[in-house]
Amino acid sequence: MPDSMNGKGAFFGKHININLVLSEHQGLSVMPRGTDEGEKGKNDVAARTAQLVQLLTELGPDIPEISRRLGQFKESVRYRYKQKILGEGFAIQAAVNHEGLGLKRVVLLAKFSAPYEAYGETILTAMNELCYVVSFERTLPEGEFLVNASVPSEFLHDFTSFISALHDRGLFSRVEVYSFDSMRNVPMRAEFFDFDEGIWDFDFSSSTKFEPAAYVASKKARFDYVDLLLLKELQVDATRSLTEIAAGLKLNYKMLAWHFSEHVLRRGLIKGYTVNWMGTRYESKIEKALHRRHRYVRVDLLARCRDEPERMGLMSKSNMLPFLWAEAYGSDYYAQFAFPVDFVNEAMQYLRQAFHDLDGRGGFRFLDQTDALAFTISYKLFDAEEKRWTFDSSKLLANFDGLLQKIKEGSG
Repeated sequence: MPDSMNGKGAFFGKHININLVLSEHQGLSVMPRGTDEGEKGKNDVAARTAQLVQLLTELGPDIPEISRRLGQFKESVRYRYKQKILGEGFAIQAAVNHEGLGLKRVVLLAKFSAPYEAYGETILTAMNELCYVVSFERTLPEGEFLVNASVPSEFLHDFTSFISALHDRGLFSRVEVYSFDSMRNVPMRAEFFDFDEGIWDFDFSSSTKFEPAAYVASKKARFDYVDLLLLKELQVDATRSLTEIAAGLKLNYKMLAWHFSEHVLRRGLIKGYTVNWMGTRYESKIEKALHRRHRYVRVDLLARCRDEPERMGLMSKSNMLPFLWAEAYGSDYYAQFAFPVDFVNEAMQYLRQAFHDLDGRGGFRFLDQTDALAFTISYKLFDAEEKRWTFDSSKLLANFDGLLQKIKEGSG
């Protein structure tokens, strides 16, 4: 699920749909490179933009530091940043270190039972504030829900038992649970994207190979409620200044700046930044989601791995594509892809050939973005005084029993 959210904790508000989109002029097709002087100059600009994006994913919108590392004038870098990135509607968002916050990724593949199917989106939206759900999307054509949750590691067993209890109570007719040690947003491979034309330039038959990220799950760090408030704001929109964020949160600027420096940065509560190349963004100044025409096909892979070598093999095949948006791994493997519509045939051929040997232990799900919704971290479930995450499964089940009974009575 792409990371574009509002300051209240939900992507674009609680009940506003997400459409992952690009602007009308961004026709996603292969663009041949020329060799004349004009093209050479254009390629030089493209290379500098790709370098800028690479540093943005590492540092965020710290233009002075990016300029220093590139050895370029700050004014030139800022101009390119505003024109090629912000001007084209690419949101920049903090990639929160979920493991550093003590959270594990859980993915549910769930089908609501007939009496509750019409209420599925409402129930899953409520589950963000109740039990750590951070996104959901419908699969096509099955109509199941692919649900992501970031659950405190100490409550992982309680969470899976809670989901099983909901299944036993008849909320779900079918549910599969996958859990992962780590999850990462994959940095944009800007060298394959033309920021002038808004098109991808990638050859699926190329011998170019990418190694899977050398990624190790972070250890849990110390943090507090103010850190979580700051993180969820940066997860929404990392281009805002700390002054703006402090004003929005009604917190003291100096105190917030100290938390950002000493906690968020020093303790590694952010692991990079995401340049949202799928195109949807939330405009914080007007508190509104900016939607444009959908230009990507979302496909997710869920696989039960036999062993570590197989998981590494799946990661290697996924990372060969610049269209890998995010991935999660543990004993199982999860990959999120977003393919430009003009590349769908080539993409499907690649997936069929690369992942043909899963032998029924995994498969791909096409996702419908029409009613998809995503949220920031479930910061409201953190006890500020006790400085710990909370999860009361008994109370939750009692609440759901009452909810299910009301739905039955209403539908009857």
